[in-house]
Amino acid sequence: MISNRIGAALVAGAMGAALAGGAVSAAAVDVTVTRGIVLDTQASATRTCGFLIELHTVGQEVAINHYGADGRLLSATVVQHYDGYLLNPANGKTIDSRVSGPTRDVYAADGTITETSNGSTVRTAPGYGIVSGFIGHARVVMVPTGGVDEDGNPEYDYPVDTFNGLFLGNGGVCEVLQ
Repeated sequence: MISNRIGAALVAGAMGAALAGGAVSAAAVDVTVTRGIVLDTQASATRTCGFLIELHTVGQEVAINHYGADGRLLSATVVQHYDGYLLNPANGKTIDSRVSGPTRDVYAADGTITETSNGSTVRTAPGYGIVSGFIGHARVVMVPTGGVDEDGNPEYDYPVDTFNGLFLGNGGVCEVLQ
């Protein structure tokens, strides 16, 4: 039941974010909801701590793509929510992990891409409280230079690259999982 409420909230939030997000007028909108996404990977805290830390999560994503009358992708919004844990496989110690938030890309006709991300990551451990976390808003504007890289992909300048928020880093994870 809780999962259904989270799913409904994600869809409603994603649609609200898409509608309130700007002046993109779409001829077609495609919404895809994907549940049960399993992410099992090495966590970035491995570098900070100097020993292996695994991230095990299950989540869902709502993807909303807006297309123009000519079929060109105008914007793409992905709202995600993942629940899981960090694990030290050497001793079995864990830390709860929750990640949520939307990312929206707007594609201008001249090739400029504007990406905004809002979200939070909260990692807590009994007796320690929050040991790692992030909450904030990031915005990046990528303007094509006209050049291409060795793989033929466009090269970009980044006239805007901002972050507002709080990032606690991963240092608190090390003590808990040692």
